[in-house]
Amino acid sequence: MKRAIFCIFMFLILMTGELFATGSSQSSRSSTSITVSTFAGEPYQSAWRAMFDKFQAANNVTIVQDAVPWENMREKQILELSSGSGSYDVVYVHPFWFQDLASNGYLVPIDNYCDSAERDKYVQSLLDLYAYKGKVYGLPEFIVTQILGYRKDLFASAGLSAPKNWDDILKLAGSLANGDNMYGITFPAKKGGALAGIFNACLLSNNGWILDKNGKPSINSTAAIETAEFLQKLSKYAPPGYQNFHWDESGTVACNGKAAMILLATNNVPWLEDPSRSVTVGKWDYVPISNKTNGGMVDSYCWSVAKTTKNMNASTALVKFMADTDVQVYLTGKMGTAGATKAYYDNKDLLASHPELKAMNLAFENSAPNPSWATWSAEQDILETGLQDLFNGKTQAKDFLDAVQAKMIEDLQ
Repeated sequence: MKRAIFCIFMFLILMTGELFATGSSQSSRSSTSITVSTFAGEPYQSAWRAMFDKFQAANNVTIVQDAVPWENMREKQILELSSGSGSYDVVYVHPFWFQDLASNGYLVPIDNYCDSAERDKYVQSLLDLYAYKGKVYGLPEFIVTQILGYRKDLFASAGLSAPKNWDDILKLAGSLANGDNMYGITFPAKKGGALAGIFNACLLSNNGWILDKNGKPSINSTAAIETAEFLQKLSKYAPPGYQNFHWDESGTVACNGKAAMILLATNNVPWLEDPSRSVTVGKWDYVPISNKTNGGMVDSYCWSVAKTTKNMNASTALVKFMADTDVQVYLTGKMGTAGATKAYYDNKDLLASHPELKAMNLAFENSAPNPSWATWSAEQDILETGLQDLFNGKTQAKDFLDAVQAKMIEDLQ
């Protein structure tokens, strides 16, 4: 009996040892695993996955990609990071909710893992998009801004030069318009963000912005009124139905060879150069939107390290890997987005195959981030409704911009 009890006792000890060993092994495996939060959807999800796989192979790290629909990403990131569970190691952050994460201490400053030489690799104005109270909390990528595309073949045959300012754009749109055979310009004027983006980019090119230097609303400034009136004049040369165009419908007009110029987002350029959807491949060149200066409203994301990560070294290495030049060049080919390093914009082969990047880089001379405060969607709706009414002759620029200004003052108090 005693022998039997002894055997059972030893068996339990051995089993306990195996359980501890198994737990230790599982802990070891989890310590080499990184969970990354991104949005779902193609071609983005698979392009990131390809780069994650490359990083895995080189670093013996397992990367779990938690891809959720964009509309759920903010809520899930905040939920996971606020819990302190360490379930996310790296998060893909949009300006719409960047300050929420930074202000609550959920992100690691890049000073903790990037020295001055590494920080200097990035275009400063793009790095500054992810600054909060003097510190930067992410490395930017997925850079998009608005530029002007023009049909270089039509311009060459007519002996015309690329437009350099608003007056040029208006004159060229008028001279190249030919009824339903050719529209002088196309741009998205549908409510939902694209029209506001065009307005904001043009406003920056007129040396203005929707906030003043003190962060106070200034959307009814002289520069803003001039911007609205410029777009009103330009709308006369747009295709029928342009007020129902988002980026894709406007792009379709240009792809079908029906527009001499187009105001577009840089990640839409691949549409014009895609033989499966465009009859104008190779016929486009690009310049920044410019009047008093070059300007562009920048939309982007950043790769950030979660403060609660249990894998700090691997997480910081992944963030630097994903934002670096070689990966960004790859992603440009797959996603049509742009990188944020200086070397990216000095890449001659890349510039030769993506002529929009030169215009994009020039737009950074006077850029601002996509408005990201919580009430912007309501203010944007008033702005876009007012612009449409202006195009239709139902209001004056100053009147509707005064209404947007009043709403912003009320919301941002």
